Amino acid sequence: MIRVIDEVASGLVGLLIVMGVLLFIPILPALLYFEYYTILAFAVPGLVMLFLGMFLNKKFPLKERYSMEATVVIAPVGWLLVSAIGSIPFIFTIGMWPLDALFETMSGFTTTGMTLINNLEAIPRSILFWRSLTQWVGGVGIILLFTIILRGSMATWRLYSLEGREEKFTPSIKSTIRDMWLIYFLLTAICAVSLYLCGLSPFDSINHAMTTLSTGGFSTRTDSIMAFGNSWVKGVLCIFMTLGATSFTLFYNLLRLDFRKIVNDAEFRTLIAIILFSALLAVPALFFAGTNIGSSILDGLFNVISIVTTTGYSTMNLNLWPTVTKVLLLILMIIGGSAGSTGGGMKVWRATVLYRIAKREVEKMTLPSSAVRPIKIGGKVLDEEYVMKVGSFFFIYIFAALIQFLLLTIFIPDPFGALSLVLSAQGNVGPAFYPLNDLNNFVKIILVFGMWFGRLELFPVLALLSKGIPKTVKELYESRKKSSDVS
Repeated sequence: MIRVIDEVASGLVGLLIVMGVLLFIPILPALLYFEYYTILAFAVPGLVMLFLGMFLNKKFPLKERYSMEATVVIAPVGWLLVSAIGSIPFIFTIGMWPLDALFETMSGFTTTGMTLINNLEAIPRSILFWRSLTQWVGGVGIILLFTIILRGSMATWRLYSLEGREEKFTPSIKSTIRDMWLIYFLLTAICAVSLYLCGLSPFDSINHAMTTLSTGGFSTRTDSIMAFGNSWVKGVLCIFMTLGATSFTLFYNLLRLDFRKIVNDAEFRTLIAIILFSALLAVPALFFAGTNIGSSILDGLFNVISIVTTTGYSTMNLNLWPTVTKVLLLILMIIGGSAGSTGGGMKVWRATVLYRIAKREVEKMTLPSSAVRPIKIGGKVLDEEYVMKVGSFFFIYIFAALIQFLLLTIFIPDPFGALSLVLSAQGNVGPAFYPLNDLNNFVKIILVFGMWFGRLELFPVLALLSKGIPKTVKELYESRKKSSDVS
């Protein structure tokens, strides 16, 4: 038991050091834009985290291996820890209440994109950059950043897999992590340059590139993408939002010039089909609701892509959309992006597996009882245990959303608005059909839990709450009882 506690402490100490380094990065825009008064809000907590991490690292040095009991605690608790630390600049620069600052930071690191800040143009650029940075880091997972310290050991991969990621596309863990960072950085850089060429300022280009590839959706403007009014910007964002919701494995195949695997990828083809089909439904609905044909096509496609990729940008007030299109967006919030991408939601891959399960059960009704019908996708036969896991995930995902929905309806009189808040938070999407400024503290806490729960893809949080914490408390109690009996 002492070993597990030592491992947990070691992992959390590593995250303290990571956060200490991250907090120094926004000092650069603070200096560039003469926002000297914000420097202490980043430098002081950054130094504290670094010194505290280095001091504790002497007692709890980083491990080469972590047990499964330890990783079940480190991954979910680590996300709470980094969100709490990341909220400090919001508190000391723009005077946010601690709960609101935690909400904002959790929304950033989980790439949800919900914001409680009313006027983004009025806050310092260093804070805007910090919001974008939390999403960019959160896009591939705060634990993946941890690999800089662990240098790509098996301990890192076990932690990373608990964030709902399994895209180990090379034999070497170290090379996989290196390639993921390379792909992510290159796509972000290309997106930033493209946005700059479309007329955005360097600051806006960099920030929106970070929050686009991370499918986070934080903007530097209160009106989001509506503030730019540039069709070229919308077009570029459509492309990179889709790329952000595409599995890293496909980009790895692209680097290897293996185009056949890209074209034949069942999940990617399904994602594109969902986007096109949803746009075909949304565009006519907007047109018949009074929007001109040009805006119906561009804004309909943009916002469909924004929601299904869980980015959450908007080019128009979604509350004014016809009811049928708002329901469509709720369904897209549940589906989300591709597995192994920065996108949230249930994931297109799982939706595809669920469809094949349902199809198989229907077909089996006309077949002999002895007939065996394995589920096959993209030429690969899925293991029945994995199929069961997908079904379990879907049940827990919907059940958790219903529980949160019931709790929110206690304080929110609009059931549709409450449902959109739950699905948006748990799917890490962002937009909702209810004003965030009207939320009370209880609702904010539920949504923070939903963002955390959804980002970790359910199972690690359930393992923590059902076994991790109770088992730790029980074993600590028993060890203390034994020591007291001996004495």
